[in-house]
Amino acid sequence: MGQKAEYKSAKRSRKLIRIAFAKLMLEKPIDKITVTDIVKQADLNRGTFYAHYSNPYAVIEEIENEIMDNLLEFLSETNCQNFIQNPYPLLCKINHYLQEDIEYFKMLINSSSSERFINRLKKLFVSYMEKDANIAESLKGTKEFDATTYFIAGGVAELYKRWFHDELSIQSLDEMAHSASQNIIECIKKFL
Repeated sequence: MGQKAEYKSAKRSRKLIRIAFAKLMLEKPIDKITVTDIVKQADLNRGTFYAHYSNPYAVIEEIENEIMDNLLEFLSETNCQNFIQNPYPLLCKINHYLQEDIEYFKMLINSSSSERFINRLKKLFVSYMEKDANIAESLKGTKEFDATTYFIAGGVAELYKRWFHDELSIQSLDEMAHSASQNIIECIKKFL
């Protein structure tokens, strides 16, 4: 019973640290965020921080790696041919994941350092498309294939970014998924 309570406490502390870090990223660049800033924002002590992380960079690394791992899982559950024919289910999985803690993700996307991470996400998607066995090897590596995959990855990333910045008239993530799906299908018809 004690271990379970300890686990819940550790999980809670990690979450408080990560939320505090995300809030601080809205105020200043990552390299200016200190452990003192984080523990003050999270209302925790330094010992609690160091029980979970070695430094502030370890916090953002964990956040980014967790998001990447989840997206890789979503991608692995969807073969490329299915995505090409109907991207909506994959986008819905992503939306469901985002909606589990929408305010947290909004802070991350609205931070000044989000661009670097968004570029990592785009490269992840392009790599996924390049490795898919359902796409003919003769297409992979061509200028058209590269341009199309980067165009899709960049377009979808930009849609999410602008939605989180409240710059779109699209009201819901579901509405955005429908719109993005239609555009993706049109863009990659030549690969079908």
